[in-house]
Amino acid sequence: MPPIAKRHQPNRLLVFLPGDGACAESFSPVAIAWQLKFPGALGVILQPPLRGNAWWPSNSETRSGARNAARAVAQQIRSLQSLWHLLPSQTAVIAFAQGAMLALELARAPRSGAEGGPGAETRTCALVVAYAARLAGPILVHESISCTIHLIHGDLDHRVPYVFGQQAYRSLKAAGADVTWDLLADAAHTIGQEGVIVGTTRAMQSIFRGRSRQAPPTLH
Repeated sequence: MPPIAKRHQPNRLLVFLPGDGACAESFSPVAIAWQLKFPGALGVILQPPLRGNAWWPSNSETRSGARNAARAVAQQIRSLQSLWHLLPSQTAVIAFAQGAMLALELARAPRSGAEGGPGAETRTCALVVAYAARLAGPILVHESISCTIHLIHGDLDHRVPYVFGQQAYRSLKAAGADVTWDLLADAAHTIGQEGVIVGTTRAMQSIFRGRSRQAPPTLH
């Protein structure tokens, strides 16, 4: 999905990770809605690779499955960054359900000298917006969180009850992460208009955080 704004070089990379059971095509309305808010960004929807549009086999242990999938996705993202000359600081991952669990794995990085985790060498992205997310496993003492995370959940989500998102927020916060938590009223297991508005607003707040407004010109 090329940038909407006419420019030679994208200024940002938006990587979308659909949930299990969803394909890149069905996730495109969400990606387009996000890209309208970031018209200079290159949008890429990654397709879950397994049968049934899953990111890892259903018979695998959740943490190991999510970790292996995160390693593969991190490699894809780095290839895109290299191709388009974009940095992790210019990269955001927007994900849903199982894709959101995978995105949280991308954000988990061991401290210097510790092994494991997809972020052991460098961080993959600066921002994760995770809808209907849950942690694949507890945050361990040797881990640090390498990017800003925004968790968004519907209070009527019965496939991934919001208590899982709430628990993820508390665990990430306790680990020192830069993380927010939004619970959407009357929202089910989907990304609706309100979810897009909240997610893009949170992303903009993070991206433009600390940038001082220029003083208005003075007329003499």
